[in-house]
Amino acid sequence: MRSRSPAMPRQLHRFVSFAFAVADLLIEVDETGIICFAMGAASGLTHQGDEAWLGRSWLDLFHPDDRVLVEATAASLTAGARCDTLPVRLAGSGSADAGRPALLNACRLPGNDNRLSCALSAAPSPKPDGPAARPRDPGSSLLNPASFVTSAAEIGAAARQAGRDVGLMFLDLPELAGLAANRPATCADLVHRIGTLLRAGAIDGDAAGRLTPTRFAVVHDADASEMGHRLQDVAAAGVQAGVRLSMTGHRMELAAQDLGRDELLQAVRFTVNRFATGTAMPGSIGAAFEQMVGDTLQQMSAFALAVDGEDFELAFQPIVDLATGELDHFEVLSRFSGESSPFEKIRFAEEIGIIERLDIAVCTRALALLRAPPPGGARPLRLAVNLSGRSIGNPLFVRLLLALLDQHRDLAGQLSLEITESVQLTDLAQADRVIQECRLRGFAVCLDDFGAGAASFPYLQSLIIDGVKIDGAYIRKIGQSPRDDALLRGLVRLCTDLGVDTTAEMIETAAQAEFLRGIGVRHGQGWLFGKAAPAPTWQAKTSAPAVTGRTRARRQGATESWG
Repeated sequence: MRSRSPAMPRQLHRFVSFAFAVADLLIEVDETGIICFAMGAASGLTHQGDEAWLGRSWLDLFHPDDRVLVEATAASLTAGARCDTLPVRLAGSGSADAGRPALLNACRLPGNDNRLSCALSAAPSPKPDGPAARPRDPGSSLLNPASFVTSAAEIGAAARQAGRDVGLMFLDLPELAGLAANRPATCADLVHRIGTLLRAGAIDGDAAGRLTPTRFAVVHDADASEMGHRLQDVAAAGVQAGVRLSMTGHRMELAAQDLGRDELLQAVRFTVNRFATGTAMPGSIGAAFEQMVGDTLQQMSAFALAVDGEDFELAFQPIVDLATGELDHFEVLSRFSGESSPFEKIRFAEEIGIIERLDIAVCTRALALLRAPPPGGARPLRLAVNLSGRSIGNPLFVRLLLALLDQHRDLAGQLSLEITESVQLTDLAQADRVIQECRLRGFAVCLDDFGAGAASFPYLQSLIIDGVKIDGAYIRKIGQSPRDDALLRGLVRLCTDLGVDTTAEMIETAAQAEFLRGIGVRHGQGWLFGKAAPAPTWQAKTSAPAVTGRTRARRQGATESWG
C-alpha cells in the first residue's frame, strides 16, 4: 500500500485499513469518468500499477461487454447513495486474462464534488453449480428461465431470513419480435443493452432473466423507484435504436413469509411460466402458490380419474433389429386425449406421486393385449412397457407388479420392462432386488434414457439388467464431432463387454442407423422405422440400413397387423 501524503492521520489510516480489509483497489472517479485517485493492488488486478491508471477513463478497467452495465450503475447513484456488490469482468492485459471476474462496490458521498468512490476486489472463480455458472440467454447475457427461477427463489429465501423486502418485476417488450425479423443486428444490440440495464438494476447485479424473446424479469429492491429509472433507460435505449418500445410491466413482492424454500421455488416457477405464456398473473407470490396448489389439485383429480377409468390410449412404436431391418418388438406409450406432450403428463404424474397408478394400468392393458390371440398368420406380439423409477421405489406398486407378472408368467418372453430415468433411482440395492424379482419370473428388464444422467454408469455397476436404451441426445450428435462419436462407441463397447443388450432411440436417418449398426448397437427405434401408432402394425421401411435388395423387394409394402 502506498500513501499519497507524507503523513497520514491515524483516523484516516484506520479508515483506509478498513477499506483494504474488503477490497484490493480503491479508486476515485471525477464527473467526467476520469480516475483521479488510485491506491492498492492495481498491478495484481490489471497488471498495471496504481499511477498508470491516473488520468484514464475508469471504464477502461472493465471488459467491453460490461462497460454499459458499470456506466449505468454509476449514473444511478445520487449523492449519499451506494450500489450493491456488482459482479463484473476486468479488461485484462491480453486474451489470456481478459474477463477475469471481480466485484465492484461504489458510492457517491455528499460534498465530494459528485465524485464516485469505488472499491474493486478479485472475485473467486465461479463454482461449477454457482450462480455465475448458470445457463444464460446468449443474446442478452441474462439468466435463462430455469436459472432465473432458481436465482429468484434463492434471493427471496435469503431476503426473508434477513428481513429484507425485495420485488419481482416482469417486463414485456413486444416490439422486439418485429425488430428481430426486420432489423436483426439492431435488435441484437438493443437486447444486449437491455440485458446490461436490467442487470444493473438487479438486486445482486445478476438476478435478471430473459424468459422469451420479448419478455424479461428482474429481482430488485422493494423501493421501485430505482427500477423505474432502469425502465426509463430501457426506453431511451430503444429511442437511440430508432424503436419506440411499449413496455408492459407487472410487479409483485417476492418474499412470502408463510412459504418454505421449496414452496417458494415452486411459486416462482409457476409465476414465471404464467408470464412467459401470457397467462393472467397472480397478485403476489403467496397468491401464486395458492393458485398453483388449486390448479395442481384439479389436475391431480382429473389425471387420477382418467387413469382409474382407463381414459387413455396406448400407442405402439416399432423397434427393429439393426442387423436385419426386421421388427423385434413395440414400445408401448401412453396417450391422453387433448394433450400436446405426453412427456409433460408423465412428469406431472411423477411429481405429484400418482405415476404408479398409470404404470400398473398400462402393464395390465399390455398383458391383456398379449393374452389375446394374434390374427391368423401373424406371429406373437412382443411389447415393452415403461416403469418410472419412482414406481419401483414404491413397495405397494412392487407387490402389485410382481403379482401381475406371476399371473402371466407364460407371457414372459413377450413382455419386457423399461425403467425410465426421468426420476433418479435413489436406493440402488432396493431397485436391484425388484429388477431381479422380475427377471426371475422370466421378464427382461432394461434401462431407458441411458447416458442422459450422471447416475447411468453407477446403475451398470449396481444393477443386473438385460439391456439399455441409449438416450436420443447421443444419437442426434452422430457425425458432428469425432469426440462425441468416440464417446458413443465407448458406451456401446462397455455394454457389450458386460453382456447388456443395446437399443438406440430417436433414429431419423439411414446414416445414423448405419453408424449404430457398425459400432454394435443391436436394436433401433425412431421415425426412420416408424412413428407411434394407435395399433401395433408394422410396415418394413425400405431405408433400413441392413435390408438387402432381395429382402427389400420381397417386403416392399408388406404389412403385419395384430388385433
